Formats: sequence, structure tokens, C-alpha cells
Amino acid sequence: MKNNVKFWVFSGVIIALVFVLTFTVKIPLPTGYFNVGDVIIMLSSILFGKSIGFMSGSFGSALADIASGYTIYAPFTFVIKGLEGFICGLIFEKLERKKKWASFIISTMLSGIFMALGYFLSEACVLKYLSSALNINRDLQFGLKVALANLPFNLLQGTLSAIISIILAVPLYNNKFIGKMKI
Repeated sequence: MKNNVKFWVFSGVIIALVFVLTFTVKIPLPTGYFNVGDVIIMLSSILFGKSIGFMSGSFGSALADIASGYTIYAPFTFVIKGLEGFICGLIFEKLERKKKWASFIISTMLSGIFMALGYFLSEACVLKYLSSALNINRDLQFGLKVALANLPFNLLQGTLSAIISIILAVPLYNNKFIGKMKI
């Protein structure tokens, strides 16, 4: 199979997986919910590369926002989750040859922190003004106070996702079948 076809097939399957797991598996938190979509984003970045990590994070997560009724978040999610996948894959790619264990930990943790900070900035700065200007989602609150209240839960989302993805990535990464699927 050509790499181009392989890339689009893998991207489509993983986008669908991120969407389904983000949309259906929701563990409630005081502000929002924990979902396993980030685990799939991080895993796909490590196993298949930064491009598939970007595609799965951006499209899968943004579609889940739209389907869940959080449409105002979708453009920000597209960028934040896409870059989360790209950053995870890029860091892993750069560190992979030197120290494998460190590359799993550093790439997932830094991408999880990036995700939390991305949402912090979007909630504190942009979403407050965007929701006012568009006169939408009056029930959702935005601004610095809300962003600060959400930050620990977004960091928890990133940290739990990193831990779960490391636990799953190590055996999958060393699997001969999965290893042949790298793009």
C-alpha cells in the first residue's frame, strides 16, 4: 500500500476513533469531563507519527465538540488538539533514538500541558469576547476566572491521558505488527 493511501486510511480510522471515544466515554468532572480522546491522540502520534497525530486530534476532537453542542469550542479544539498530537509526535520523534522511556514520558506530558495551556488562553482571552460578539452560548461562562478554575481539570485531563497512553504505548510500540504500520 502506498504511504499516501496508508496515511489517509490510518488518519480516517483514528479520527473516527478519537471522535467516538471523546463523544461517548465521558467521566464527569466539576468543570466538564475527562475523556479518552487525548489518549488516542497521543498514542497515534507515538505509533504513527506527528501528521496522523495532528489529523486525529484536530478533526476527531472538533467533530466531538460539534456533536456535543460545544460548537463555540470547535475551532479552538481543532487547533489545540491538532497541535497536541503534532507536538507529541514531534518530541517523540526527536527523542526516540536517545532514550525510549524518557521519550514516552516527555512527549506525552508536554503535549498534555500544551493542551491545558491552549484551552486556558482560549477561555481567558478569546472565547469571552467571541461568545459576547456572536451572542451565543450564554449558559457557558468564559474569562480569566473561569479559565483559572478550568486549568487544573485540563491539566488533570492531560496528565491522566499521558499516563494511560504511556501504559498502552510501550507494549504497542514494541509490537512487531504495529511497528510495520508506521508511516
